[in-house]
Amino acid sequence: MLGTILAGDRDSYQYLVESIRRFPVQPEFAKMISDAGFATGAMREGRGGAWIDLWGGIATIHSGVKLE
Repeated sequence: MLGTILAGDRDSYQYLVESIRRFPVQPEFAKMISDAGFATGAMREGRGGAWIDLWGGIATIHSGVKLE
């Protein structure tokens, strides 16, 4: 609704809402990174993953290092 009011572009903002809703939670995404062959131990903030929550979890930084 705010996208329509502020920018006159509901579709773009609806896409943003849907992509946020569908994005996996931190442990699940960290496992996906690990399963893809990346080491995830550098920034440990949760069991089984490497991430840092910012602003109470509104944004998250995930990290991984590719091991060959």
